[in-house]
Amino acid sequence: MKIKSARKSGLCLALFLLLAAGAAWAQTPDDVLKSYLRNFAIASLDVKLQIVQDAGQRGLKELGPLYLRAVDYVLTNFSLLETDQRFRTLALAALAQIRASGFGEARHSVWKLFQTDSSQEVRQGALDALAVIGKGDPEIARSLTLWLESQNSVFQTGKVPELGVILAAVRALGALGDPVSFPVLFATMNQGYTEDVSRQARQSLLAIPGDYRAQFIGILRDSPLPEKQLALGMAMEFPRLSDADKSALAEFALDVGLHSAASDNQSKSLARDLRFQAAKALTGRRWSKASPLAIEHFDAVLQEYERGLADRRFLVEAINLLGDMGSHEAAVRLTQYLVLLNAYTERVREFDSTIVLAVIENLGRLGDKVAFDDLQYVEYLKSYSPEVLAAARKVRAKLKW
Repeated sequence: MKIKSARKSGLCLALFLLLAAGAAWAQTPDDVLKSYLRNFAIASLDVKLQIVQDAGQRGLKELGPLYLRAVDYVLTNFSLLETDQRFRTLALAALAQIRASGFGEARHSVWKLFQTDSSQEVRQGALDALAVIGKGDPEIARSLTLWLESQNSVFQTGKVPELGVILAAVRALGALGDPVSFPVLFATMNQGYTEDVSRQARQSLLAIPGDYRAQFIGILRDSPLPEKQLALGMAMEFPRLSDADKSALAEFALDVGLHSAASDNQSKSLARDLRFQAAKALTGRRWSKASPLAIEHFDAVLQEYERGLADRRFLVEAINLLGDMGSHEAAVRLTQYLVLLNAYTERVREFDSTIVLAVIENLGRLGDKVAFDDLQYVEYLKSYSPEVLAAARKVRAKLKW
């Protein structure tokens, strides 16, 4: 009799559990969310954590409001974060689920939590979540960009920020893909952080879509001179820039180097280095649009060379750049310089064959008949070496008159 009764009770219990499971299965996601929210509201802190963890196991994207409620609860009790680690445990659980569910409505609370808590683990969790839920929100991208700029400034003072958080921020900015972050990612890449941070900054920078030419121009225009040089170097090797874009950027950098308002000797030296770098980047590109700047650069280098501020090689590079311009203006300027070289050689009977040959050869490349008479005058000056005389004769013979 007792065995029969026990069997009957077991059957009833199994039927109850089956019906209960069926009822739970029949709940809509909205019903499940309401149930979780009700329980979360009345639960203790420990139970709130269990509720969030249990909800996460369901894998329902519709439960995002519950995780947002958990983050807001932590924010409401922010004064207890340092003394009761359970709040941070709850925050981490909620952030993980916000990220998994992609609940974008939580982005402002998550950003506030990032700003509020000092825990590196929580801040990294917040940034990982923002990398998913902050996409398409320019305010989040701008805020994180400004934060990273401030950390770079702190790093420049000699203080070392939390590198794990910096790495997460850089990764998040790459995921957000907002062009506003391009300059700060470039600066971070060259800031002197660890290799991991620098590598991630480069990867994030490459992940940002948009007008790369405009982005590099922005850095060349607005950043400190050392960063301008780095930007030009990167731009010349950047795979997503066309040859025309690279030529235009090198021209812009030459303009910046020529016209930077440098007041102290260090700044003047940096601006000069940028000019040299830009001139070298332009050489071989046949970018005639830069002729006026190439002439101005040549004049500046010639003056610097005569004052001992620039090596001969930079003067030769400036001469070669004029030869690459393919313009009448460049030919006129080189011819004017040849006139001076001829006059000096005739009077002093001394010359620098490297410089004279560079002028003659580049006049040959330009092929402009404006140089004909002065090339012929070279041949009258027997102070020149046979090599120079032969070069002048060869170039003059090719000019069409």
